[in-house]
Amino acid sequence: MTEPNLAGPTRECPRCGAEVDATAKFCGFCAAELDREAPTGDADRVREATDTQPTRRRWPAAIALVVLLALTGALLAAAVIERTERRDATGHLGAQLASQAKAIASLQAQDATLAQRLQRLDATVNRQGQGLAPLAQRVLRSVYTVESGQELGTAWVAWKTGQESYLITARHVVADAVAAGERSVTLKRKAGSLRGTVVRTDSINDLAVVETSGTVGPALWQSPQLGVLPLVGDPLLLVGSPYGLEGTVTQGVVSRVTYDQIQTDAAANPGNSGGPAVDRQGQVVGVLLEGGGENLNFAVPIQRVCVSLRSC
Repeated sequence: MTEPNLAGPTRECPRCGAEVDATAKFCGFCAAELDREAPTGDADRVREATDTQPTRRRWPAAIALVVLLALTGALLAAAVIERTERRDATGHLGAQLASQAKAIASLQAQDATLAQRLQRLDATVNRQGQGLAPLAQRVLRSVYTVESGQELGTAWVAWKTGQESYLITARHVVADAVAAGERSVTLKRKAGSLRGTVVRTDSINDLAVVETSGTVGPALWQSPQLGVLPLVGDPLLLVGSPYGLEGTVTQGVVSRVTYDQIQTDAAANPGNSGGPAVDRQGQVVGVLLEGGGENLNFAVPIQRVCVSLRSC
């Protein structure tokens, strides 16, 4: 609608309600025919009625403003929603990446474990392919013939402390010398010999420890392995000096295992007493003490050394 004509009297169109000149014959907005003459006395009434219309004439602008505000609000809401969705998507992606990183780390750890197992398996296969010769040669460097008076037996280097080395043997091999007050024994290997002293004995388990400061072979039991226990059927290697024949190696299997005995069919004879019983991995599992024949020989479990001869 147009602004009211303030130059002269006006009146309202009876059809559309628009404000027109009081002397107009037709409405300029809807073309409706008007009264030919507007009563002069009605001019003030017409103008007075017209003065009540401004609010209605401003409706289109107010509606446009409301629509604009609504659109602006919708755009802001859409922007907020989009930003929230992007943040959520970013957080979800970060969680997925962290999960994938953990999975990769787990797979790498599994690969490392499998690689170690394969290495151990290869080493086992190589040892089996080579037979017992390399193992026997390694053990023989630490095994000695022990002479005590008229007695002969076997002793082997168990552990070292500083300049001192400690060899394990059977108590009954050195028993006569100890009883006579002679604790000195002779350790022989190949063409050489050295002196040793019996420092501890265990009559219950028939074991003894000989100390020497001479140069000897590597220790076979430097770190006690208390959990090592052979199973029936496991291969077993005996190293000793039967009848004084030093460096003798025999092999068999574990026939029976009890708390204080390991039975084997590996051959043993007088002179083997005190020698090490070694499994295929090179670990000392027992000390040979007695034999009842070629297929019936007995060793005490190596853990029995810890009863009174060594702090384990």
